[in-house]
Amino acid sequence: MDNEEKREGDRGRMAEGIDIIIDEAKTATTRAYKKSGAESFGDNIRETLRGALSSRDNVVMMRLNKESVTRLDDLVEAGIVNSRSEAAAFLIGEGIAARAHLFERIAEKTETIRKAKEELQSLIEGDPDETRASQDGEDRR
Repeated sequence: MDNEEKREGDRGRMAEGIDIIIDEAKTATTRAYKKSGAESFGDNIRETLRGALSSRDNVVMMRLNKESVTRLDDLVEAGIVNSRSEAAAFLIGEGIAARAHLFERIAEKTETIRKAKEELQSLIEGDPDETRASQDGEDRR
């Protein structure tokens, strides 16, 4: 047996050993996954995603940095979502849910601002005499 044949034999045994290690790692991972209850966790994620993604009616264009795109691609590669679009929608929804209290406060302030704008608009569009009378009344204070 020459050196070339020996190297080929060594490579074959090494490849076979790697295949065995990979198969064992897959089996161990699957067992740990099932034992940990992660299987039901994965089902919960899928169900949550279906609900969150089923009502996507609006298109939003955005620019992302490389790290954000990498994270979107991670979700796609892991099979959690089917596209970058679904990944972005999922992450935005999760961010909003995680900061729900903040968004409630923002909505309250936004409503106050909207009402103030409507009042100002009605002052501008209102009867000029009423506007002057209102201003005179304020001037007297």
